Amino acid sequence: MADYFGTDTVVSELREDGLLIIRINRPEVANALNGVTSKAMENIMNNAETDPAVRAIIVTGTGKVFCAGEDLSELSEGGECQTVTEHGFGGLTARLCSKPVIAACNGSAAGGGMEIALSCDMVVASERAKFGCTEVGLGIIASTGGLVRLARDINRKDCMELLLTGKKIKADEAKALGLINYVVPAEEVMDKAIELAEACLKNAPLALKWTKYIVHAADQMSEEDAMRYSDAAYRFLEKTADGIEGPAAFVEKREPNWIGK
Repeated sequence: MADYFGTDTVVSELREDGLLIIRINRPEVANALNGVTSKAMENIMNNAETDPAVRAIIVTGTGKVFCAGEDLSELSEGGECQTVTEHGFGGLTARLCSKPVIAACNGSAAGGGMEIALSCDMVVASERAKFGCTEVGLGIIASTGGLVRLARDINRKDCMELLLTGKKIKADEAKALGLINYVVPAEEVMDKAIELAEACLKNAPLALKWTKYIVHAADQMSEEDAMRYSDAAYRFLEKTADGIEGPAAFVEKREPNWIGK
């Protein structure tokens, strides 16, 4: 694997097959993000977004914790947050990335760490991990996606309980609510995340991109408008090089050669 705009606090490596693995590397503070780390993640994601060599992304943490949120020791004198970049906390929570993003929660995700996990397309969690939007206990709110995504993704009563109590729930409970995809032993988290990423890598980049765009837009549209949007995307994709390559490869009983065009 090759270094991909990594720093001391964010290890970032790109595999030859296009899988980018980003690892928050501040285990001494439970992988809480400070301004420098958040900006480094923003830079990595900005480059990954426009780089055709990057086709899928895994975000994880060093040690036994995924991310404890913001490093509160680095708030400004006026209490202002130093970690929200152009694309949100860690460059992720306000970003609709065109490529599959998988959270490999090697441990607990709290506050902003929970919001990073919620922003990802899929989540694999260690069976020992806990999840929670704990911001209300600090006099603030889960403003970088926690409130909005929980309100959208789970039922109102469960959403309110999580957000108003600020409690942490176990991985199995989070899975039952539909917040994560898989709960596995800690030593199997990365293997499962890589398995999911490799399944995505078999598919056409443009098809993945437009699938993500439509899924995210669908709940903001009427069903009729969403269907029109889907049809327009299909008509565009069927004329692309990959849209022609896919059916040809299937008929010829060979693996497709995707070029992302």
